[in-house]
Amino acid sequence: MLEVTFENHNRTLKVEPGANLREAAIANKLGIYAHIFKILNCRGRGLCASCRVEIVSGKVAERNEVESKNLARALKKNPNLRLGCQITVEDNLVVRTHV
Repeated sequence: MLEVTFENHNRTLKVEPGANLREAAIANKLGIYAHIFKILNCRGRGLCASCRVEIVSGKVAERNEVESKNLARALKKNPNLRLGCQITVEDNLVVRTHV
């Protein structure tokens, strides 16, 4: 089991290797969406960028094309941003939500 710590929520989840970050958070009743995006989001398709998280520590795979396109402007300010719906957990992670 791997550990994913959500820094803003002060919670650590134990997840199976290969789990999707967004799905793991939702399954553990941990909200990664801010404000109205709790209702209005793309349900993990990588289109709305509302599940944006900052990787504080840990290794994740390279950004895919969907992430690069939808985060292009935000990456100029913070290169550690990723879409939670596009992350496969393969290492212990510390993430910051609502960024």
